[in-house]
Amino acid sequence: MEYFLIVLSTVLFGGQFIALDAYQNHNGKSYRSILFFCTIFAFTGAFIFLALNGFVIGFSSYTLLMTLLAAAIQMLLQFAGIKALSLGRVEIYSLFNVAGGMSVAYIFGITYFQEEIKWYHLVGLALIILCLLIPVIFEKKDNKKSSWIFWVLCVVVFLANGFFGTINKIHIVSGEGLPVKEYMFYMYSWMFLLSISSFFILSLFAKKEEKPLYQYKPVLFALLYGLLNGFGMFMQYMYADTIPASILFPLSNAGCIVFSLIIGCIAYKKKPKLQDIAQMVVALIGMSLFFF
Repeated sequence: MEYFLIVLSTVLFGGQFIALDAYQNHNGKSYRSILFFCTIFAFTGAFIFLALNGFVIGFSSYTLLMTLLAAAIQMLLQFAGIKALSLGRVEIYSLFNVAGGMSVAYIFGITYFQEEIKWYHLVGLALIILCLLIPVIFEKKDNKKSSWIFWVLCVVVFLANGFFGTINKIHIVSGEGLPVKEYMFYMYSWMFLLSISSFFILSLFAKKEEKPLYQYKPVLFALLYGLLNGFGMFMQYMYADTIPASILFPLSNAGCIVFSLIIGCIAYKKKPKLQDIAQMVVALIGMSLFFF
């Protein structure tokens, strides 16, 4: 059941990229637009976990601090990602983003939690990274040379995505704070507070001729993202205390690669390219090795 829910969570995470893309097609990719997006989806996530917990939330100073740290890292990930995508290739950004989400958590699992190192898990990790290299190698490149700032931001994304999952895992395993649903409520609440306060500060300096963000279609896409992200996080971390970090995060990231490609082809009604099929096959093989 645990592994089924993890795979199901990756289906939801794969779908959220379509919701984000649809939102950005309407409202663009400015910092103010992304903060507006984060405000809505974070509020949605907080409400989901408040409802799942029967509208009763406990208090723990440890949980409060850990969720603030997780929310701050998530906001850093959003901002660094936006800037990186404006400066360089999306394939390279995706490589750093997913590789960080797997590698940092994997290393932390075998060092901090003393999890067992298995050779076929290392092979699986290598295959998942290989599948990320396929579009980097074969995708048509533009003549624009990536600046050093782009590479610095990619490293920030690598570390931020890895530490975000690691912090969540540490809190859940420690047993010192609140249960998962209440932890997630506080994390989304912090994200909401950070996003909405930053949004209003930026709005004070926004140009009057900027496109209004409060339109029903982009708001609906942000709400959809919040629903997919919230339930996906719930499924991913429900059994995080029993599934090793060195398995949970590589499995989750590999699933996101596979299902984001599949859902993208369905949503945009496009025929998958040879490199898309190669990516999915390699990712599935790598993913399957973590079931043993």
